[in-house]
Amino acid sequence: MKRGLLWLALCLLLSGVAFWMARDSAIRAIVQGWRAEARFLYGIWRAPEISWPETIRLAMPDGPRLATDVYRPAGAAASLPTLLVRLPYGKRRFGEVHRLIHSFVPRGYVVVVQDMRGRWASEGVFAPWPNAEPDGVATLDWIVAQDWSDGRVGTIGCSALGESQIALARARHPAHRAMVPMGAGGGLGTAEGLHGAFGFHTGGIPALAAALGWFAHSGGKTPDRMAPVPVDHATALRTLPLRDLVANVRPDPTDFEAMLDNFEDRDWHRANGYAANDDSFAAPALFVDSWFDGSVANSFALSRVVGRDAPAHLLVAPGTHCDFGGAFARGRIGDLPVTGPELDFLSVQASFLDHHLREGRAPELPPYRVYVLREDRWLDSATWPPAGTVAEVLYLSGADLTATAGDASDRSFTSDPTDPVPSLGGAFCCTGNPDLKPGPVDQRPIEGRGDLLTFTSAPLERPMRITGQVVARLQVSTDVPDTDLVLRLTDVAPDDQSLTIQDGALRLRYRNGFDAPDLMEPGRTYPVRIALQDIAWQVPAGHRVRLHVAGSSYPHLSRNLNGGHRPQDETVPHPARVTLHMGGEDAASVTIPVLPE
Repeated sequence: MKRGLLWLALCLLLSGVAFWMARDSAIRAIVQGWRAEARFLYGIWRAPEISWPETIRLAMPDGPRLATDVYRPAGAAASLPTLLVRLPYGKRRFGEVHRLIHSFVPRGYVVVVQDMRGRWASEGVFAPWPNAEPDGVATLDWIVAQDWSDGRVGTIGCSALGESQIALARARHPAHRAMVPMGAGGGLGTAEGLHGAFGFHTGGIPALAAALGWFAHSGGKTPDRMAPVPVDHATALRTLPLRDLVANVRPDPTDFEAMLDNFEDRDWHRANGYAANDDSFAAPALFVDSWFDGSVANSFALSRVVGRDAPAHLLVAPGTHCDFGGAFARGRIGDLPVTGPELDFLSVQASFLDHHLREGRAPELPPYRVYVLREDRWLDSATWPPAGTVAEVLYLSGADLTATAGDASDRSFTSDPTDPVPSLGGAFCCTGNPDLKPGPVDQRPIEGRGDLLTFTSAPLERPMRITGQVVARLQVSTDVPDTDLVLRLTDVAPDDQSLTIQDGALRLRYRNGFDAPDLMEPGRTYPVRIALQDIAWQVPAGHRVRLHVAGSSYPHLSRNLNGGHRPQDETVPHPARVTLHMGGEDAASVTIPVLPE
Protein backbone atom coordinates (compact mmCIF):
# COMPACT_ATOMS: atom_id res chain seq x y z
CA MET A 1 0.00 0.00 0.00
CA LYS A 2 2.78 2.42 0.91
CA ARG A 3 4.61 1.66 -2.31
CA GLY A 4 1.41 2.32 -4.24
CA LEU A 5 0.93 5.69 -2.55
CA LEU A 6 4.54 6.66 -3.21
CA TRP A 7 4.12 5.69 -6.86
CA LEU A 8 0.92 7.74 -7.08
CA ALA A 9 2.63 10.78 -5.59
CA LEU A 10 5.55 10.40 -7.99
CA CYS A 11 3.18 10.16 -10.97
CA LEU A 12 1.39 13.33 -9.91
CA LEU A 13 4.66 15.18 -9.40
CA LEU A 14 6.23 14.06 -12.67
CA SER A 15 3.14 14.72 -14.74
CA GLY A 16 2.69 18.17 -13.26
CA VAL A 17 6.32 19.16 -13.82
CA ALA A 18 6.66 17.57 -17.25
CA PHE A 19 3.44 18.77 -18.83
CA TRP A 20 4.62 22.35 -19.30
CA MET A 21 7.90 21.04 -20.71
CA ALA A 22 6.24 18.96 -23.42
CA ARG A 23 6.84 20.45 -26.86
CA ASP A 24 6.81 17.34 -29.03
CA SER A 25 3.40 15.72 -29.57
CA ALA A 26 4.77 12.26 -28.67
CA ILE A 27 6.16 13.57 -25.37
CA ARG A 28 2.89 15.34 -24.73
CA ALA A 29 1.00 12.07 -25.27
CA ILE A 30 3.26 10.29 -22.78
CA VAL A 31 2.75 13.01 -20.19
CA GLN A 32 -1.00 12.95 -20.72
CA GLY A 33 -0.85 9.20 -20.13
CA TRP A 34 0.94 9.74 -16.83
CA ARG A 35 -1.70 12.22 -15.78
CA ALA A 36 -4.51 9.83 -16.74
CA GLU A 37 -2.90 7.02 -14.74
CA ALA A 38 -2.42 9.29 -11.75
CA ARG A 39 -6.08 10.37 -11.84
CA PHE A 40 -7.13 6.73 -12.18
CA LEU A 41 -5.15 5.62 -9.11
CA TYR A 42 -6.23 8.67 -7.14
CA GLY A 43 -9.82 7.58 -7.74
CA ILE A 44 -9.00 4.12 -6.37
CA TRP A 45 -7.26 5.61 -3.33
CA ARG A 46 -10.32 7.78 -2.66
CA ALA A 47 -12.68 4.76 -2.69
CA PRO A 48 -12.48 3.07 0.73
CA GLU A 49 -14.60 0.15 -0.44
CA ILE A 50 -11.97 -0.86 -3.05
CA SER A 51 -8.62 -2.38 -2.09
CA TRP A 52 -5.40 -1.05 -3.58
CA PRO A 53 -4.67 -3.13 -6.70
CA GLU A 54 -2.45 -6.16 -6.49
CA THR A 55 -0.30 -6.28 -9.63
CA ILE A 56 0.85 -9.58 -11.14
CA ARG A 57 3.03 -10.36 -14.14
CA LEU A 58 1.05 -13.37 -15.29
CA ALA A 59 3.12 -15.73 -17.47
CA MET A 60 1.41 -17.20 -20.52
CA PRO A 61 2.21 -20.81 -21.55
CA ASP A 62 4.45 -19.59 -24.38
CA GLY A 63 6.41 -17.16 -22.20
CA PRO A 64 5.17 -13.53 -22.39
CA ARG A 65 4.07 -12.04 -19.07
CA LEU A 66 0.85 -10.04 -19.05
CA ALA A 67 0.41 -7.14 -16.62
CA THR A 68 -2.64 -7.90 -14.50
CA ASP A 69 -4.29 -5.87 -11.71
CA VAL A 70 -6.63 -7.39 -9.12
CA TYR A 71 -9.20 -5.14 -7.41
CA ARG A 72 -11.05 -6.67 -4.45
CA PRO A 73 -13.68 -5.36 -2.07
CA ALA A 74 -11.87 -3.89 0.92
CA GLY A 75 -11.75 -6.35 3.80
CA ALA A 76 -13.29 -9.19 1.80
CA ALA A 77 -12.42 -12.58 3.27
CA ALA A 78 -14.73 -14.95 1.41
CA SER A 79 -14.16 -16.19 -2.11
CA LEU A 80 -16.08 -14.12 -4.64
CA PRO A 81 -17.11 -14.16 -8.30
CA THR A 82 -14.75 -12.35 -10.65
CA LEU A 83 -15.15 -10.03 -13.63
CA LEU A 84 -12.31 -10.17 -16.15
CA VAL A 85 -11.56 -7.13 -18.31
CA ARG A 86 -8.87 -7.47 -21.00
CA LEU A 87 -7.95 -4.46 -23.12
CA PRO A 88 -5.37 -2.91 -25.46
CA TYR A 89 -5.82 0.68 -24.19
CA GLY A 90 -3.90 0.73 -20.91
CA LYS A 91 -5.37 -0.87 -17.80
CA ARG A 92 -4.90 2.25 -15.66
CA ARG A 93 -5.62 4.82 -18.37
CA PHE A 94 -8.92 3.82 -19.96
CA GLY A 95 -12.03 5.44 -18.55
CA GLU A 96 -14.30 2.43 -19.00
CA VAL A 97 -12.06 0.36 -16.71
CA HIS A 98 -12.43 2.99 -13.99
CA ARG A 99 -16.22 2.83 -14.37
CA LEU A 100 -16.32 -0.96 -14.22
CA ILE A 101 -14.13 -1.15 -11.11
CA HIS A 102 -16.14 1.48 -9.25
CA SER A 103 -19.43 -0.11 -10.34
CA PHE A 104 -18.77 -3.77 -9.58
CA VAL A 105 -16.20 -4.05 -6.77
CA PRO A 106 -18.62 -2.39 -4.30
CA ARG A 107 -21.23 -4.92 -5.49
CA GLY A 108 -19.05 -7.76 -4.20
CA TYR A 109 -17.07 -8.72 -7.29
CA VAL A 110 -13.35 -9.09 -7.74
CA VAL A 111 -12.38 -7.20 -10.90
CA VAL A 112 -9.29 -8.40 -12.76
CA VAL A 113 -7.92 -6.03 -15.41
CA GLN A 114 -5.24 -7.10 -17.87
CA ASP A 115 -3.23 -5.36 -20.57
CA MET A 116 -3.40 -7.53 -23.68
CA ARG A 117 -0.28 -9.18 -25.05
CA GLY A 118 2.07 -6.62 -26.57
CA ARG A 119 0.20 -3.62 -25.16
CA TRP A 120 1.37 -1.18 -22.49
CA ALA A 121 2.87 -3.11 -19.54
CA SER A 122 2.44 -6.58 -21.08
CA GLU A 123 5.14 -8.45 -22.98
CA GLY A 124 4.85 -9.99 -26.43
CA VAL A 125 3.48 -8.82 -29.77
CA PHE A 126 -0.07 -7.50 -30.16
CA ALA A 127 -2.59 -8.45 -32.85
CA PRO A 128 -6.42 -8.39 -32.90
CA TRP A 129 -7.31 -11.12 -31.77
CA PRO A 130 -5.34 -14.36 -32.34
CA ASN A 131 -4.20 -14.47 -28.71
CA ALA A 132 -7.50 -13.51 -27.10
CA GLU A 133 -8.57 -17.13 -26.68
CA PRO A 134 -5.31 -18.76 -25.45
CA ASP A 135 -4.32 -15.80 -23.24
CA GLY A 136 -7.86 -15.53 -21.91
CA VAL A 137 -7.99 -19.25 -21.11
CA ALA A 138 -4.65 -19.08 -19.26
CA THR A 139 -5.94 -16.10 -17.28
CA LEU A 140 -9.17 -17.91 -16.39
CA ASP A 141 -7.14 -20.91 -15.22
CA TRP A 142 -5.09 -18.61 -12.99
CA ILE A 143 -8.14 -16.81 -11.58
CA VAL A 144 -9.96 -19.96 -10.50
CA ALA A 145 -6.81 -21.18 -8.70
CA GLN A 146 -6.74 -18.11 -6.41
CA ASP A 147 -8.13 -18.27 -2.89
CA TRP A 148 -10.22 -15.14 -3.50
CA SER A 149 -12.05 -16.78 -6.44
CA ASP A 150 -15.19 -18.86 -6.11
CA GLY A 151 -14.56 -20.35 -9.57
CA ARG A 152 -17.12 -18.25 -11.42
CA VAL A 153 -15.95 -15.62 -13.90
CA GLY A 154 -17.77 -13.16 -16.12
CA THR A 155 -16.30 -10.91 -18.79
CA ILE A 156 -17.37 -7.37 -19.61
CA GLY A 157 -16.33 -4.41 -21.73
CA CYS A 158 -16.94 -2.41 -24.90
CA SER A 159 -15.37 -2.39 -28.36
CA ALA A 160 -12.01 -4.23 -28.27
CA LEU A 161 -12.89 -5.23 -24.70
CA GLY A 162 -16.01 -6.89 -26.11
CA GLU A 163 -14.66 -8.44 -29.30
CA SER A 164 -11.98 -10.29 -27.33
CA GLN A 165 -14.69 -11.76 -25.06
CA ILE A 166 -16.30 -13.43 -28.06
CA ALA A 167 -12.95 -14.92 -29.11
CA LEU A 168 -12.46 -16.25 -25.58
CA ALA A 169 -16.00 -17.63 -25.35
CA ARG A 170 -15.30 -19.96 -28.27
CA ALA A 171 -13.13 -21.98 -25.84
CA ARG A 172 -16.17 -22.85 -23.67
CA HIS A 173 -14.05 -22.60 -20.49
CA PRO A 174 -16.10 -24.03 -17.59
CA ALA A 175 -15.39 -20.99 -15.39
CA HIS A 176 -16.62 -18.53 -18.04
CA ARG A 177 -20.21 -18.22 -16.81
CA ALA A 178 -21.37 -15.02 -18.53
CA MET A 179 -20.22 -12.29 -20.91
CA VAL A 180 -21.30 -8.72 -21.59
CA PRO A 181 -19.79 -7.69 -24.96
CA MET A 182 -20.74 -4.11 -25.82
CA GLY A 183 -20.17 -2.39 -29.15
CA ALA A 184 -18.57 -5.67 -30.20
CA GLY A 185 -19.99 -6.43 -33.63
CA GLY A 186 -16.40 -6.56 -34.87
CA GLY A 187 -16.07 -9.91 -33.07
CA LEU A 188 -18.00 -11.50 -35.94
CA GLY A 189 -15.97 -13.33 -38.53
CA THR A 190 -17.44 -15.35 -41.37
CA ALA A 191 -20.62 -16.32 -39.51
CA GLU A 192 -23.72 -15.74 -41.65
CA GLY A 193 -21.37 -14.97 -44.55
CA LEU A 194 -20.61 -11.46 -43.31
CA HIS A 195 -16.77 -11.38 -42.96
CA GLY A 196 -17.13 -8.80 -40.20
CA ALA A 197 -13.70 -9.02 -38.53
CA PHE A 198 -12.86 -5.95 -36.45
CA GLY A 199 -15.74 -4.04 -38.06
CA PHE A 200 -13.10 -3.21 -40.66
CA HIS A 201 -15.26 -3.58 -43.79
CA THR A 202 -18.79 -2.59 -44.81
CA GLY A 203 -20.03 -4.69 -47.69
CA GLY A 204 -16.44 -5.54 -48.56
CA ILE A 205 -15.36 -1.87 -48.54
CA PRO A 206 -12.73 -0.84 -45.96
CA ALA A 207 -14.04 1.59 -43.35
CA LEU A 208 -11.43 4.18 -44.27
CA ALA A 209 -11.81 6.87 -41.61
CA ALA A 210 -12.27 4.37 -38.78
CA ALA A 211 -9.26 2.31 -39.87
CA LEU A 212 -7.01 5.36 -40.01
CA GLY A 213 -8.28 6.65 -36.68
CA TRP A 214 -7.90 3.37 -34.79
CA PHE A 215 -4.58 2.15 -36.17
CA ALA A 216 -2.94 5.59 -35.97
CA HIS A 217 -4.01 5.87 -32.34
CA SER A 218 -3.89 2.28 -31.08
CA GLY A 219 -2.18 0.13 -33.69
CA GLY A 220 1.22 -0.29 -32.01
CA LYS A 221 2.20 -3.96 -31.69
CA THR A 222 4.83 -3.75 -28.91
CA PRO A 223 4.91 -1.90 -25.57
CA ASP A 224 7.46 0.64 -26.85
CA ARG A 225 4.97 1.79 -29.53
CA MET A 226 1.98 2.84 -27.46
CA ALA A 227 1.92 6.57 -28.14
CA PRO A 228 -0.68 7.75 -30.67
CA VAL A 229 0.59 9.73 -33.64
CA PRO A 230 -0.70 13.09 -34.89
CA VAL A 231 -2.72 12.83 -38.09
CA ASP A 232 -3.61 15.39 -40.74
CA HIS A 233 -6.85 13.61 -41.66
CA ALA A 234 -7.62 15.58 -44.81
CA THR A 235 -4.25 14.68 -46.31
CA ALA A 236 -3.87 11.16 -44.95
CA LEU A 237 -7.28 9.95 -46.09
CA ARG A 238 -6.34 10.64 -49.73
CA THR A 239 -3.32 8.31 -49.53
CA LEU A 240 -2.77 6.00 -52.50
CA PRO A 241 -2.24 3.14 -52.63
CA LEU A 242 -4.59 2.39 -49.77
CA ARG A 243 -2.17 -0.04 -48.14
CA ASP A 244 0.13 2.91 -47.32
CA LEU A 245 -2.61 4.75 -45.39
CA VAL A 246 -1.37 3.94 -41.89
CA ALA A 247 2.32 3.40 -42.67
CA ASN A 248 2.54 6.98 -43.94
CA VAL A 249 1.56 8.35 -40.52
CA ARG A 250 3.20 5.77 -38.24
CA PRO A 251 6.22 3.84 -39.53
CA ASP A 252 6.09 1.04 -36.95
CA PRO A 253 4.22 -2.15 -37.95
CA THR A 254 0.45 -2.44 -37.44
CA ASP A 255 -2.17 -4.98 -38.50
CA PHE A 256 -3.83 -2.61 -40.96
CA GLU A 257 -2.31 -4.28 -44.02
CA ALA A 258 -3.24 -7.75 -42.76
CA MET A 259 -6.86 -6.64 -42.44
CA LEU A 260 -6.82 -5.52 -46.07
CA ASP A 261 -5.04 -8.54 -47.48
CA ASN A 262 -6.97 -11.27 -45.67
CA PHE A 263 -10.57 -10.05 -45.91
CA GLU A 264 -11.62 -12.83 -48.29
CA ASP A 265 -9.80 -15.61 -46.36
CA ARG A 266 -12.17 -17.60 -44.15
CA ASP A 267 -9.28 -19.43 -42.46
CA TRP A 268 -7.64 -16.13 -41.50
CA HIS A 269 -10.83 -14.98 -39.76
CA ARG A 270 -10.95 -18.18 -37.74
CA ALA A 271 -7.25 -18.15 -36.85
CA ASN A 272 -7.59 -14.60 -35.54
CA GLY A 273 -10.44 -15.30 -33.16
CA TYR A 274 -13.49 -14.08 -35.11
CA ALA A 275 -16.76 -16.01 -34.82
CA ALA A 276 -17.71 -18.55 -37.50
CA ASN A 277 -20.93 -20.46 -38.13
CA ASP A 278 -19.58 -23.69 -36.66
CA ASP A 279 -18.28 -22.12 -33.43
CA SER A 280 -20.00 -23.24 -30.24
CA PHE A 281 -20.60 -21.14 -27.14
CA ALA A 282 -21.52 -21.93 -23.54
CA ALA A 283 -21.41 -18.56 -21.75
CA PRO A 284 -24.75 -16.69 -21.67
CA ALA A 285 -24.36 -13.33 -23.39
CA LEU A 286 -25.75 -9.84 -22.91
CA PHE A 287 -24.86 -7.88 -26.05
CA VAL A 288 -25.23 -4.10 -25.98
CA ASP A 289 -24.93 -1.86 -29.03
CA SER A 290 -26.17 1.36 -30.63
CA TRP A 291 -27.98 1.99 -33.89
CA PHE A 292 -25.20 4.17 -35.24
CA ASP A 293 -22.27 1.96 -34.35
CA GLY A 294 -20.56 0.81 -37.53
CA SER A 295 -21.19 -2.90 -37.00
CA VAL A 296 -24.59 -3.07 -35.30
CA ALA A 297 -25.78 -5.57 -37.94
CA ASN A 298 -22.96 -7.86 -36.81
CA SER A 299 -24.23 -7.65 -33.22
CA PHE A 300 -27.59 -9.00 -34.37
CA ALA A 301 -25.77 -11.82 -36.18
CA LEU A 302 -23.70 -12.59 -33.07
CA SER A 303 -26.85 -12.75 -30.94
CA ARG A 304 -28.17 -15.41 -33.30
CA VAL A 305 -24.91 -17.38 -33.49
CA VAL A 306 -24.35 -17.42 -29.71
CA GLY A 307 -28.08 -17.87 -29.08
CA ARG A 308 -28.06 -21.29 -30.76
CA ASP A 309 -26.11 -22.69 -27.79
CA ALA A 310 -26.61 -20.35 -24.83
CA PRO A 311 -29.04 -17.67 -23.62
CA ALA A 312 -28.38 -14.46 -25.55
CA HIS A 313 -29.85 -10.97 -25.21
CA LEU A 314 -29.26 -7.81 -27.24
CA LEU A 315 -29.96 -4.24 -26.14
CA VAL A 316 -29.72 -1.52 -28.80
CA ALA A 317 -29.61 2.13 -27.76
CA PRO A 318 -30.14 5.22 -29.94
CA GLY A 319 -26.50 6.31 -29.70
CA THR A 320 -23.07 5.74 -31.20
CA HIS A 321 -20.12 3.44 -30.51
CA CYS A 322 -19.88 2.64 -26.77
CA ASP A 323 -22.00 5.71 -25.95
CA PHE A 324 -25.25 4.16 -24.82
CA GLY A 325 -26.58 7.02 -22.72
CA GLY A 326 -25.22 10.01 -24.58
CA ALA A 327 -28.22 10.48 -26.86
CA PHE A 328 -30.48 10.70 -23.80
CA ALA A 329 -28.17 13.17 -22.05
CA ARG A 330 -27.96 15.39 -25.13
CA GLY A 331 -31.58 14.89 -26.10
CA ARG A 332 -30.61 13.97 -29.66
CA ILE A 333 -28.52 11.79 -31.92
CA GLY A 334 -27.20 13.61 -34.96
CA ASP A 335 -30.05 15.87 -36.13
CA LEU A 336 -32.78 13.68 -34.57
CA PRO A 337 -34.33 14.49 -31.17
CA VAL A 338 -34.33 11.64 -28.63
CA THR A 339 -37.06 12.13 -26.02
CA GLY A 340 -37.85 8.65 -24.69
CA PRO A 341 -36.87 7.14 -21.32
CA GLU A 342 -33.26 6.15 -20.77
CA LEU A 343 -32.56 2.54 -19.90
CA ASP A 344 -30.46 1.95 -16.77
CA PHE A 345 -27.79 -0.02 -18.61
CA LEU A 346 -25.64 -0.59 -15.51
CA SER A 347 -28.59 -2.02 -13.59
CA VAL A 348 -29.43 -4.38 -16.46
CA GLN A 349 -25.81 -5.53 -16.71
CA ALA A 350 -25.54 -6.04 -12.95
CA SER A 351 -28.75 -8.07 -12.71
CA PHE A 352 -27.65 -10.24 -15.65
CA LEU A 353 -24.26 -10.91 -14.06
CA ASP A 354 -25.75 -11.45 -10.59
CA HIS A 355 -28.06 -14.09 -12.03
CA HIS A 356 -25.33 -16.06 -13.78
CA LEU A 357 -22.47 -15.55 -11.31
CA ARG A 358 -24.23 -15.26 -7.94
CA GLU A 359 -27.44 -17.23 -8.46
CA GLY A 360 -29.47 -14.05 -8.28
CA ARG A 361 -33.00 -13.67 -9.54
CA ALA A 362 -33.35 -13.95 -13.31
CA PRO A 363 -33.72 -10.49 -14.85
CA GLU A 364 -36.84 -9.64 -16.82
CA LEU A 365 -34.91 -9.39 -20.03
CA PRO A 366 -36.21 -10.44 -23.46
CA PRO A 367 -33.91 -11.68 -26.22
CA TYR A 368 -34.18 -8.25 -27.90
CA ARG A 369 -34.80 -4.82 -26.39
CA VAL A 370 -34.34 -1.99 -28.90
CA TYR A 371 -35.05 1.71 -28.95
CA VAL A 372 -37.43 2.79 -31.72
CA LEU A 373 -36.21 6.09 -33.09
CA ARG A 374 -38.78 8.83 -33.77
CA GLU A 375 -41.37 6.79 -31.83
CA ASP A 376 -39.10 7.24 -28.78
CA ARG A 377 -39.92 4.08 -26.91
CA TRP A 378 -38.31 0.75 -26.10
CA LEU A 379 -39.54 -2.35 -27.92
CA ASP A 380 -39.17 -5.85 -26.44
CA SER A 381 -39.22 -8.88 -28.71
CA ALA A 382 -38.52 -12.60 -28.56
CA THR A 383 -37.31 -12.55 -32.18
CA TRP A 384 -35.65 -10.20 -34.63
CA PRO A 385 -37.33 -8.93 -36.66
CA PRO A 386 -40.24 -8.95 -34.21
CA ALA A 387 -43.16 -11.30 -34.77
CA GLY A 388 -45.75 -9.64 -36.98
CA THR A 389 -43.22 -7.77 -39.10
CA VAL A 390 -44.29 -7.73 -42.74
CA ALA A 391 -42.25 -7.08 -45.87
CA GLU A 392 -43.35 -3.95 -47.72
CA VAL A 393 -41.90 -3.84 -51.24
CA LEU A 394 -41.41 -0.55 -53.06
CA TYR A 395 -40.20 -0.43 -56.66
CA LEU A 396 -37.74 2.00 -58.22
CA SER A 397 -39.53 3.82 -61.03
CA GLY A 398 -38.17 7.02 -62.54
CA ALA A 399 -37.32 9.10 -59.47
CA ASP A 400 -40.02 7.45 -57.36
CA LEU A 401 -40.58 4.55 -54.99
CA THR A 402 -43.93 3.00 -55.94
CA ALA A 403 -46.11 0.10 -54.85
CA THR A 404 -46.08 -1.44 -58.34
CA ALA A 405 -43.29 -1.98 -60.85
CA GLY A 406 -43.33 0.37 -63.82
CA ASP A 407 -42.23 -0.06 -67.40
CA ALA A 408 -38.61 -0.84 -68.17
CA SER A 409 -36.35 2.22 -67.82
CA ASP A 410 -32.81 3.18 -66.84
CA ARG A 411 -31.06 5.79 -64.74
CA SER A 412 -27.31 6.30 -64.73
CA PHE A 413 -24.64 8.22 -62.86
CA THR A 414 -20.87 8.57 -63.02
CA SER A 415 -18.89 7.63 -59.92
CA ASP A 416 -15.61 9.54 -60.01
CA PRO A 417 -13.05 8.51 -57.35
CA THR A 418 -11.43 11.95 -57.60
CA ASP A 419 -14.70 13.60 -56.51
CA PRO A 420 -16.45 11.14 -54.17
CA VAL A 421 -19.80 11.75 -52.48
CA PRO A 422 -19.12 13.25 -49.02
CA SER A 423 -20.14 11.27 -45.93
CA LEU A 424 -22.84 13.00 -43.87
CA GLY A 425 -23.53 11.11 -40.66
CA GLY A 426 -24.29 7.42 -40.67
CA ALA A 427 -23.05 4.46 -38.63
CA PHE A 428 -19.33 4.42 -37.87
CA CYS A 429 -16.86 4.83 -35.05
CA CYS A 430 -13.34 5.54 -33.92
CA THR A 431 -12.27 7.98 -36.64
CA GLY A 432 -10.45 10.44 -34.40
CA ASN A 433 -11.69 13.06 -36.86
CA PRO A 434 -13.86 15.78 -35.27
CA ASP A 435 -15.26 16.71 -38.69
CA LEU A 436 -17.02 13.34 -39.00
CA LYS A 437 -20.15 13.09 -36.87
CA PRO A 438 -22.15 9.84 -36.82
CA GLY A 439 -25.90 9.52 -36.57
CA PRO A 440 -28.96 10.57 -38.57
CA VAL A 441 -27.85 13.76 -40.30
CA ASP A 442 -29.76 15.88 -42.83
CA GLN A 443 -28.73 14.72 -46.32
CA ARG A 444 -30.00 17.70 -48.32
CA PRO A 445 -26.49 19.13 -48.88
CA ILE A 446 -25.58 16.12 -51.06
CA GLU A 447 -28.94 15.24 -52.61
CA GLY A 448 -28.45 17.56 -55.57
CA ARG A 449 -25.27 15.88 -56.76
CA GLY A 450 -25.31 14.27 -60.18
CA ASP A 451 -23.55 11.16 -58.86
CA LEU A 452 -26.26 10.38 -56.30
CA LEU A 453 -29.64 9.08 -57.50
CA THR A 454 -32.70 9.50 -55.29
CA PHE A 455 -36.01 7.62 -55.35
CA THR A 456 -38.81 9.00 -53.17
CA SER A 457 -42.17 7.61 -52.08
CA ALA A 458 -45.46 9.45 -51.83
CA PRO A 459 -46.33 10.86 -48.38
CA LEU A 460 -47.24 8.04 -46.00
CA GLU A 461 -50.90 7.72 -45.06
CA ARG A 462 -49.99 6.06 -41.76
CA PRO A 463 -46.80 5.71 -39.70
CA MET A 464 -44.27 3.16 -40.95
CA ARG A 465 -42.40 1.41 -38.12
CA ILE A 466 -39.28 -0.15 -39.67
CA THR A 467 -37.89 -3.08 -37.66
CA GLY A 468 -35.05 -5.04 -39.21
CA GLN A 469 -32.87 -4.84 -42.29
CA VAL A 470 -33.95 -2.91 -45.37
CA VAL A 471 -32.86 -4.87 -48.47
CA ALA A 472 -32.45 -3.51 -52.00
CA ARG A 473 -32.54 -5.81 -55.03
CA LEU A 474 -31.13 -4.05 -58.07
CA GLN A 475 -30.21 -4.75 -61.67
CA VAL A 476 -26.90 -3.04 -62.39
CA SER A 477 -24.48 -2.61 -65.28
CA THR A 478 -21.28 -0.60 -65.45
CA ASP A 479 -18.41 0.11 -67.82
CA VAL A 480 -15.67 -0.99 -65.39
CA PRO A 481 -14.83 -4.42 -63.92
CA ASP A 482 -15.54 -3.39 -60.33
CA THR A 483 -17.15 -0.49 -58.51
CA ASP A 484 -19.09 0.23 -55.31
CA LEU A 485 -22.72 0.96 -54.52
CA VAL A 486 -23.65 2.90 -51.38
CA LEU A 487 -27.33 2.92 -50.40
CA ARG A 488 -29.12 4.99 -47.81
CA LEU A 489 -32.74 5.15 -46.68
CA THR A 490 -33.90 8.53 -45.42
CA ASP A 491 -36.94 9.95 -43.64
CA VAL A 492 -38.13 13.02 -45.57
CA ALA A 493 -40.19 15.51 -43.55
CA PRO A 494 -42.75 17.90 -45.06
CA ASP A 495 -40.10 20.67 -44.90
CA ASP A 496 -37.81 18.41 -47.01
CA GLN A 497 -35.37 17.62 -44.20
CA SER A 498 -33.94 14.22 -45.20
CA LEU A 499 -32.57 12.28 -42.21
CA THR A 500 -30.58 9.08 -42.58
CA ILE A 501 -32.51 6.08 -41.29
CA GLN A 502 -29.72 3.61 -42.07
CA ASP A 503 -27.22 2.84 -44.80
CA GLY A 504 -25.41 -0.06 -46.44
CA ALA A 505 -22.92 -0.71 -49.20
CA LEU A 506 -21.40 -3.36 -51.44
CA ARG A 507 -18.21 -3.68 -53.46
CA LEU A 508 -19.70 -5.31 -56.53
CA ARG A 509 -16.96 -7.92 -56.97
CA TYR A 510 -18.45 -9.46 -53.79
CA ARG A 511 -22.02 -9.72 -55.09
CA ASN A 512 -21.75 -13.56 -54.91
CA GLY A 513 -20.13 -13.63 -51.46
CA PHE A 514 -17.17 -12.14 -49.68
CA ASP A 515 -15.09 -15.26 -50.23
CA ALA A 516 -16.05 -15.43 -53.92
CA PRO A 517 -14.81 -12.25 -55.65
CA ASP A 518 -15.91 -12.03 -59.27
CA LEU A 519 -15.18 -9.07 -61.53
CA MET A 520 -17.93 -7.74 -63.78
CA GLU A 521 -18.04 -7.84 -67.54
CA PRO A 522 -18.46 -4.21 -68.65
CA GLY A 523 -21.89 -3.63 -70.18
CA ARG A 524 -23.45 -6.79 -68.75
CA THR A 525 -26.38 -6.49 -66.31
CA TYR A 526 -26.06 -8.23 -62.94
CA PRO A 527 -28.54 -8.79 -60.10
CA VAL A 528 -27.26 -7.24 -56.87
CA ARG A 529 -28.59 -7.58 -53.32
CA ILE A 530 -27.58 -4.97 -50.74
CA ALA A 531 -28.71 -5.12 -47.10
CA LEU A 532 -28.67 -1.98 -45.00
CA GLN A 533 -27.78 -2.22 -41.32
CA ASP A 534 -30.59 -3.15 -38.93
CA ILE A 535 -32.74 -0.35 -37.55
CA ALA A 536 -35.88 0.38 -35.55
CA TRP A 537 -37.34 3.69 -36.76
CA GLN A 538 -40.89 4.99 -37.11
CA VAL A 539 -41.46 7.24 -40.12
CA PRO A 540 -44.42 9.51 -39.23
CA ALA A 541 -47.54 9.81 -41.35
CA GLY A 542 -47.13 12.58 -43.91
CA HIS A 543 -43.39 11.93 -44.26
CA ARG A 544 -41.85 10.17 -47.25
CA VAL A 545 -39.10 7.57 -47.50
CA ARG A 546 -36.24 8.10 -49.90
CA LEU A 547 -33.57 5.76 -51.25
CA HIS A 548 -30.11 7.04 -52.17
CA VAL A 549 -27.98 5.14 -54.68
CA ALA A 550 -24.40 6.36 -55.11
CA GLY A 551 -20.93 4.99 -55.75
CA SER A 552 -19.13 6.33 -52.69
CA SER A 553 -19.35 7.75 -49.18
CA TYR A 554 -16.04 9.41 -48.41
CA PRO A 555 -14.23 9.32 -46.06
CA HIS A 556 -16.43 6.87 -44.18
CA LEU A 557 -15.63 4.25 -46.84
CA SER A 558 -12.52 3.94 -48.97
CA ARG A 559 -12.77 4.90 -52.62
CA ASN A 560 -12.92 2.19 -55.25
CA LEU A 561 -10.59 3.30 -58.05
CA ASN A 562 -12.63 1.02 -60.34
CA GLY A 563 -9.68 -0.62 -62.06
CA GLY A 564 -10.55 -4.17 -61.08
CA HIS A 565 -7.18 -4.87 -59.45
CA ARG A 566 -6.52 -5.43 -55.74
CA PRO A 567 -8.10 -2.25 -54.34
CA GLN A 568 -5.40 -1.77 -51.70
CA ASP A 569 -2.72 -1.63 -54.42
CA GLU A 570 -4.39 0.59 -57.03
CA THR A 571 -3.18 4.14 -57.64
CA VAL A 572 -4.88 5.19 -60.90
CA PRO A 573 -8.52 6.34 -60.57
CA HIS A 574 -11.07 5.47 -63.26
CA PRO A 575 -14.56 7.01 -63.42
CA ALA A 576 -17.33 4.40 -63.53
CA ARG A 577 -20.58 4.84 -65.44
CA VAL A 578 -23.20 2.95 -63.44
CA THR A 579 -26.69 2.18 -64.77
CA LEU A 580 -29.69 0.98 -62.77
CA HIS A 581 -32.19 -1.00 -64.83
CA MET A 582 -35.73 -0.61 -63.51
CA GLY A 583 -39.17 -2.02 -64.23
CA GLY A 584 -40.07 -5.05 -66.32
CA GLU A 585 -39.01 -8.51 -65.17
CA ASP A 586 -36.90 -8.64 -61.98
CA ALA A 587 -37.81 -5.02 -61.32
CA ALA A 588 -35.47 -3.12 -59.00
CA SER A 589 -36.99 -2.87 -55.53
CA VAL A 590 -36.40 -2.11 -51.89
CA THR A 591 -37.97 -4.34 -49.23
CA ILE A 592 -38.75 -2.63 -45.93
CA PRO A 593 -39.58 -4.71 -42.81
CA VAL A 594 -42.60 -3.00 -41.23
CA LEU A 595 -44.14 -3.76 -37.84
CA PRO A 596 -47.74 -2.53 -38.03
CA GLU A 597 -49.29 -0.42 -35.30
